[in-house]
Amino acid sequence: MGIYDRDYYQADQMRPLRPWDNKSMVTLLIFANVFVHVLNFVFTSPTAQIANFLSLYPENLLQPWGWFRLVSYGFVHGGIFHLLFNMLTLYFLGRQVEDKYGRAEFLRVYLLMLVLCGIGWCLLRLNAEEFNYKLLGASGAVTGIAMLFVFSFPQATLMLYGILPVKAWVLGIGIVVMNVISSWDTDNVAYDVHLMGAGLAAIYFFGNFNLSFMGDWYASTQTKLKQRRRGFKVHRPEELGGGEPPPSKDEQEADRLLDKIHRQGKDSLTAREQKFLEAYSRKVREQRR
Repeated sequence: MGIYDRDYYQADQMRPLRPWDNKSMVTLLIFANVFVHVLNFVFTSPTAQIANFLSLYPENLLQPWGWFRLVSYGFVHGGIFHLLFNMLTLYFLGRQVEDKYGRAEFLRVYLLMLVLCGIGWCLLRLNAEEFNYKLLGASGAVTGIAMLFVFSFPQATLMLYGILPVKAWVLGIGIVVMNVISSWDTDNVAYDVHLMGAGLAAIYFFGNFNLSFMGDWYASTQTKLKQRRRGFKVHRPEELGGGEPPPSKDEQEADRLLDKIHRQGKDSLTAREQKFLEAYSRKVREQRR
């Protein structure tokens, strides 16, 4: 099978997805948000509120012990409708984005959007001491994921409210315009955070960024630590006097890249890695003729 015959190396297109995938990162994020919401509902009392503890406050940006809230605020919501809107958006649009980029990259992008949106929100309110601001909800990251769907599949037809068919690019324009207009009227909703999420999605998509280096660095570091602790040694077949010859460097690199595509999606490849796979695929096809 040639490289381009593989399912995960085909051109970008929307693929049919199962209604509910327990291994999906979208599913895990929805479970986490619902779990925290239920936990807050069951155990919250007038003197101890889980939501208040996990929410983000502007002053937390200057308090290293409060930096965990740059992530935790995205897992608490102000009410059931706030939670439902974010999770339904994540469910219907996030699954295709995860399918395109892979589980690990999707999670990295989602969490990075949470952190950067939180930092931006804090910076805009650090000097507003007369207001008791707090930020909660996944809306910034969810808006970013929704815009990644729009950028990736602009011609996809979506059923707005289950009855009105609209193109994804129309929805994207509507998201931006509505948040800009709404930001002029009220300060109760962090519409600027929604716009930050949309902006981060545009930077990530059109800048062709990829965060897989974070996972690669972590995985390689963990492997090296395990090898040092356990004293692993690599035995080569030719050193043992038999067995098949070791794979060539090109074969090893191709296997590594194909495994990377399988785990993180084809968009995790750098430009150099893509060129290598193209050249290697041509070489393999010519050898088979």
